[in-house]
Amino acid sequence: MIPSTTLVIIGPTASGKSLLSIKKAKEVGAEVISADTVQVYRDFTIGSAKLTESEMGGVPHHLVGHVHPEHPYNVQQFLDDVTTLKAQLSGPIIICGGAALYLRALLYGYEPLQRLPDHDKPTGSAEDLWQKLKDIDPELASKTPFQNKARVQRYLELYLIYNQPPSQLFKSRTICDPSYTVIGISIERTELKERINTRVNEMIHKGLVDEVKYLMKKYSGMAPAFRAIGYKEVIQYLQNFHDKDTMIQTIKKNTFDYAKRQMTWFKRFNNVQWIPNDSI
Repeated sequence: MIPSTTLVIIGPTASGKSLLSIKKAKEVGAEVISADTVQVYRDFTIGSAKLTESEMGGVPHHLVGHVHPEHPYNVQQFLDDVTTLKAQLSGPIIICGGAALYLRALLYGYEPLQRLPDHDKPTGSAEDLWQKLKDIDPELASKTPFQNKARVQRYLELYLIYNQPPSQLFKSRTICDPSYTVIGISIERTELKERINTRVNEMIHKGLVDEVKYLMKKYSGMAPAFRAIGYKEVIQYLQNFHDKDTMIQTIKKNTFDYAKRQMTWFKRFNNVQWIPNDSI
């Protein structure tokens, strides 16, 4: 039986989304559209945990290795690509990934947030800017490290433009498009951390460092994909900023921190059917 809605599978990194998407795809003969900010780039394979052909199990996947690594990819491009694929594909579709911003825009609508001219943007030290954010939006400040100055500046910029706490701008509305059914994968943090550590160890064993060396020779160091977790830490290691063990531990920590942010974002989504990862 062909489902009448498009299934969307969400969850933090390493929670089992891909496994579930392939299982569901085989049940109904569906094709999978990836919603991943790094897997979308060509050649960035090991560090983005791209599935191998064997792991895909014969299920066609789209938006994987789709973009040149030196070309930025954004929310609007993702939405346009999904619209194009939905028009092209005749059978059922499953959208699977951990890119919360992409998926929120897909499910709840997307209106690009405005920006100020550079000369009007908030300035100051990282600590002073973070304190201003705490004063206007304690909730968001508690989830944003002061060291991430660019993000704090962006939040303050949004406050100046919209005159409301930025966290209010990010709250999800109910799903306005009934053509989507959303399944979310929940997982205990201790287990998620273990799975992330195992995955990172596997990436190192598969040759992540050699992959980064190859990519640095092939593409500009300014390529957006090099800013992704797993790649930026290896680059720092290759540039002698830290040793290999520190590199590995930093990738694990940064990945887990990112997964926690994903869980925070996804818990704000409405109309989600949450299932435990051990039921997959």
